[in-house]
Amino acid sequence: MLILTAAVVAPAQSWSEEPTMKSPAIPFTAHNIVLGDGTLTRPNSPVTADEPVTRAVMRSLDLFFPPSERKGKTIVDLGCLEGGYTVEFARAGFEATGMEAREQNFERCDFVASQLALPNLHFVRDDVRNLGNYAPFDAIFCSGLLYHLDRPATYLRLLAQQANHLLILQTHYALPDSTPAHFSLSELTEHDGYQGRWYREFPEHADQRYIEALSWSAYGNPRSFWLERRHLIQALRDAGFSTVYEQPDFVSNNVTDHYIEEQYRSLFVAVR
Repeated sequence: MLILTAAVVAPAQSWSEEPTMKSPAIPFTAHNIVLGDGTLTRPNSPVTADEPVTRAVMRSLDLFFPPSERKGKTIVDLGCLEGGYTVEFARAGFEATGMEAREQNFERCDFVASQLALPNLHFVRDDVRNLGNYAPFDAIFCSGLLYHLDRPATYLRLLAQQANHLLILQTHYALPDSTPAHFSLSELTEHDGYQGRWYREFPEHADQRYIEALSWSAYGNPRSFWLERRHLIQALRDAGFSTVYEQPDFVSNNVTDHYIEEQYRSLFVAVR
């Protein structure tokens, strides 16, 4: 059964204010969200709204959806984890929907929704592969998800069908001639029409309870396929996005911060 949670509007909050601290029933693992009364979901961690990646995504959204033209524009946050980015999209004026499959992650989203007053903030508990069951969105945000799928090129075609205008994609990718020691990737191979490397997510016959407990892992496929970078870009073009470019300003400093080179991960913008 589809679960839909809507919340109501949060009073304006200055992130420079010293917030009080309150712990949700389920500890948060990633997103430090400032709630309506100023409390934090992950005290002593960077506030999600202030992270460089959040600001970079907002800059791209501002280019295509200026605030004065944003009313009624829709965005979906795929595999939204704990809802941090979804909240910021709603605060920016979008009709924002976060989609999350795992029960505990969804409970965290539900907690966030209950603590805010944003009528344009929505969460649905569903597998992101079912995106086609929903009306198309003006923008799609797909962060930390594509490299957890076993058929990413096929999924990009679904995203192209469901994005009226824009896809913002943050993902790992594979390189043609090397693999970092901290990622256990296969040899370069071809799958689903494109080159890339396989990654093992969890044991082949893991039970559902084990899979549910892996908050940051795949959901439904024991291994995933990382598209090689050039093939990722080509797959986006083949899916129907007319313009594809990289947005490397999501790191704090492009000279001293080696995140992109070390993690084989970047931010891409694809336009219909």
